[in-house]
Amino acid sequence: MNLYEYTERLKILLEQNVISGKSHDLALLAFKELSKKLNKNDVEQAEMLFTHLPMALDRCNSGKEVEGPSNAIMNEITQSNYFPIAKAQVDLIEEKWGSSIPEEEKNYLYMHYTTVLNVNSEGGK
Repeated sequence: MNLYEYTERLKILLEQNVISGKSHDLALLAFKELSKKLNKNDVEQAEMLFTHLPMALDRCNSGKEVEGPSNAIMNEITQSNYFPIAKAQVDLIEEKWGSSIPEEEKNYLYMHYTTVLNVNSEGGK
C-alpha cells in the first residue's frame, strides 16, 4: 500500500462517517512516519494495520472497549526484534492523539506494527 492508496482508503472511511477527521489525520501521519522509518513508498501488508488504526482511535474516543490479544500472542510480539520500533510508533501515535490509548488497543497496534515491520524489513520476507 502506498500513500495515495491509503489516502483514498481513508477518504472513503471519512466520507462514510466510519472515522473522524482527527483519526483520519493521525492515521495518515502514522502511515507517513512508518513509510519514512522503513524508507519505502510502498509498505507491504499494511492494510490491516492502517485500517485498524483510525477505527481504534475512534473507539478510544467513544469509550468502547475491546478484548486484547492473548498473553501468548503478546509474549511472542514483545520478543520480536521489531517490538521496540513498533512501540515507538505507537508511543508517537498516543502522543499526537493527546490522550492515553487503552492497553488492549495498543497491544493490537503492536501486533500489527510488528508484522508489518517484519514483512518490510531486510530479511523479513
